[in-house]
Amino acid sequence: MNILYLTNSKVSDVDALPTFLRSFGDDVTIKTDRFDLTYLIAKDINYIVCDRPQFLIKSDIIQHLPKKIINLHPSFLPWGRGYHPNYWSIKKNFPHGVTLHFIDEGIDTGDIVAQTRCFYSESDTLLSTYNRLRKLMVDLFKSCWPELRQGSMIGIAQNRKEGCLHYKKDFDGHFERLLNGWDTKISQIPVDKSEI
Repeated sequence: MNILYLTNSKVSDVDALPTFLRSFGDDVTIKTDRFDLTYLIAKDINYIVCDRPQFLIKSDIIQHLPKKIINLHPSFLPWGRGYHPNYWSIKKNFPHGVTLHFIDEGIDTGDIVAQTRCFYSESDTLLSTYNRLRKLMVDLFKSCWPELRQGSMIGIAQNRKEGCLHYKKDFDGHFERLLNGWDTKISQIPVDKSEI
């Protein structure tokens, strides 16, 4: 199988999941920038694994690989769609966790394949909670990959009437108000219950 692993150029563990994927005997191409359907066809890509890319996938690619594009997302969907979901789950007091979901044409709205909830202590920071979510996401992906690879996991549709979506612009000004940046304790983040 030819797998396209999508991530971004800022990640420090860029080889971790590709190494795991290659252990199944598959070829893995790592990509951090945009691509089109012509590229996908030329590379004979059979599956796409999205792990922190900084762009959305175009609809023609989604239609070309139905149920063959999986996303690792650091929130308990349908809560926390979009940008910086871990921050918003704390700020808005939504459930914390991670989700594997198929990519569709919405933002984090595709069918859910697997999820794990987690809980935080008041001494946790935004960074420590993100690191915990990252480990949970990777472990969840690794446990599901054999069945995903075979196409035997179909997913369950999300309830689009529940949850929330935050865009990059919604985060403007929030980071500057954090006492210690990503090392801010979650107990120091005032909960906003306006969307609850």
